[in-house]
Amino acid sequence: MNIPELFSLQLKNKFPQKNKSVGYRVDKLLKVRELLTKYDEDICEALNKDLGKAFSETRLTEILPTIGMINYACKKLHKWSKDKYFSTPVVFKGASSYIRYEAKGNVLVISPWNYPFQLALYPVLSSFMAANTTILKPSEFTPYTNTILEKIITEVFDQDEVAVVHGGIQESNELLDHPFDHVFFTGSTEVGKIIMNKASNHLASVGLELGGKSPVFIDENVNLKEVMKKISWGKLVNAGQTCVAPDYVITTSKNIAGVVSGFKEYVQNAYGKNPVQSEDYCHIITNRHALRLKELVDDAVSKGAKVECGGQIVGERVFEPTVLTGVTKEMKVMQEEIFGPILPLVEKESIEEAISFINSYDNALCSYVFTKNELVEKKFMNETISGGVTINDVLTNVANAKLPFGGAGKSGIGRYHGHEGFLEFSNMRSVMNKKMDLGTSYFYPPYTLKKSQHIVSLLQKLRSFL
Repeated sequence: MNIPELFSLQLKNKFPQKNKSVGYRVDKLLKVRELLTKYDEDICEALNKDLGKAFSETRLTEILPTIGMINYACKKLHKWSKDKYFSTPVVFKGASSYIRYEAKGNVLVISPWNYPFQLALYPVLSSFMAANTTILKPSEFTPYTNTILEKIITEVFDQDEVAVVHGGIQESNELLDHPFDHVFFTGSTEVGKIIMNKASNHLASVGLELGGKSPVFIDENVNLKEVMKKISWGKLVNAGQTCVAPDYVITTSKNIAGVVSGFKEYVQNAYGKNPVQSEDYCHIITNRHALRLKELVDDAVSKGAKVECGGQIVGERVFEPTVLTGVTKEMKVMQEEIFGPILPLVEKESIEEAISFINSYDNALCSYVFTKNELVEKKFMNETISGGVTINDVLTNVANAKLPFGGAGKSGIGRYHGHEGFLEFSNMRSVMNKKMDLGTSYFYPPYTLKKSQHIVSLLQKLRSFL
């Protein structure tokens, strides 16, 4: 079925889908959960072929979060879907006021390649649980994952509910030419701008989960060895191809040597003496992306940075775990989101200098601070802005299905995960149900002297109300 036919099919189902019961939606979500267990090995095999991802890492970062999301949604969806009532001002006495949560309508989800399973199903299922029809356009870089995604989707959903469109930029542009009610995109900031511009042609609302340079600040009062286990794991999971990966570390000159040694120790413990040969170490998505990472390192070295470890492409799409010291803002590695296993270290001697450096960039998707000092923690929270923040750990704020996830400013628009995922894809329809007219029409023209006095009296009462 071509794109115009598929869009037309879902358009016809827009209102029938909108009125599908919560029970119907929960049953379908549970069927997806059942298939995640049934096709566990196939999912892991697909991610291994596309990204060289270890089966255990796929289960931890792709399957487990999706099942957690389904469990939480099934438990809460009846509550989330109920009308929410509000008190009604006395001048509208006789009326009830409430919000009715309804589907936005026809939704387009464009998902990325870095977590091609989770970041496709998460928004698709969030859209479905809000009773929308949904077309998914996954990344062309992950063909094996796309195949298993489509298998699961077609076994659970009819095409007029949820469907998959394969392809690249041409197919994305063709889809965006259609008048979707909501477009949800996960990817780079630059592409996000294009998506938003295209969606504006139809005044479609958008959800944009983008990226940016997520900073890490390490205070001097911490156990560097333990801290570097966390940061190194967060940097190297999925070979750094994570939108909330620690992008760079800021710490004092006193800490630099410990940060470097801590990273090296983690790499050896996690992946062995030759990490690029480890089956647990993820590959880079394409050779082109790997070459880009090498160019970032070479540019940094040419401008005075030092490679403390790594820095090379080894074999097919494998990039060594890398640490750079002596980096400056003029280097490309500090101007672009890295999206790879390269960790630049920036020396700043105080929290004030670190915050000033962080705030010289656009708002990050996530930021991280390691400290035992509550005043430093408070200062970091009060004087920086990011979509999310994790204190004394990395990535874990994203792992909690109950917390909303999204960016701030150029790192994203909108929120999803948990209840916020339901709200992201819902139209909050305000309803005033006036069952009785108990005097509102009294205030219609003509405005007699008596009416005018009553209006003035009402204003005075409102002005003194607290």
